Amino acid sequence: MFVIKKTILFMLSSCLLLGLFACSNQNKEANTNNDQNIVNINEQINEEKNENDVRQVVWEQLSSEQQEWIDGSTWKNGKVTEITLNENMMTQVDDKSYKGKEVYLIDFPTTSKSFPNNMIVYADVNTFDYIGNGLVD
Repeated sequence: MFVIKKTILFMLSSCLLLGLFACSNQNKEANTNNDQNIVNINEQINEEKNENDVRQVVWEQLSSEQQEWIDGSTWKNGKVTEITLNENMMTQVDDKSYKGKEVYLIDFPTTSKSFPNNMIVYADVNTFDYIGNGLVD
């Protein structure tokens, strides 16, 4: 009788240990899959950012007031040029680390009937991040 109890206890313990090992391996596989999914999503975001027009990416970062001023359809008419920011151009730029650096200058037409009827916006050439506004004549 004692031998049967030992055998049953041994078999139950073996099953439990086997189950624990199986669950442990599934967790490792799940973590590996999650890490791979995060990498794939980040790559997809970077590809989309590169495929998107800098004008659209920057327009989407503007405040709703600025977007209304530009008008949703006219962002496509913005003219993009690459310039070097100097101190005189940075009066409406908070991040002064861009001084002397290459940035995109985007000249958006606005819905305004008065003159000037455009908005100048600066963006980072690598990330398309909105930097600030430029002065218009």
